[in-house]
Amino acid sequence: MRLLIPTMLLALIVGACSQKPPIHEIVALDGGGIRIPRTTVADGGVHFFTFEHDGKNVNFLVRSDGDGTIHTHLDACYACYRYKRGFVVEGPNLVCIACRLEYAISDEVWDYIGACAPISIHSSIDGDQLVIDQSIIERAARYF
Repeated sequence: MRLLIPTMLLALIVGACSQKPPIHEIVALDGGGIRIPRTTVADGGVHFFTFEHDGKNVNFLVRSDGDGTIHTHLDACYACYRYKRGFVVEGPNLVCIACRLEYAISDEVWDYIGACAPISIHSSIDGDQLVIDQSIIERAARYF
């Protein structure tokens, strides 16, 4: 008899044994910051990225809410970052892998539940680019 394990469950099982955060689409500095085309992230979904800094993978996510406003967060929360698991998208929600708390992707503001909340980071729009300043993303490395 063969046992079939769903991909998401397998990822959780494998991730549970790892103390390294996952690697997402790699981004690099460009003119003092990370620049991502706005059209890439303004589709109502969640997009995960990895920035490599001092031997660490600094993971972050970009989402656009139901009104089309773009938000940036670390792929870590205040309570669970030390487990280095981050978040996954499950249907219309962003879910913390460690504690399973959910946040509706389309919500303009996420009501934080205790200390488990995606860590917001500042970004700006410059023309058709989402920009995260180098100093912000480098300081975020402490969570990874």
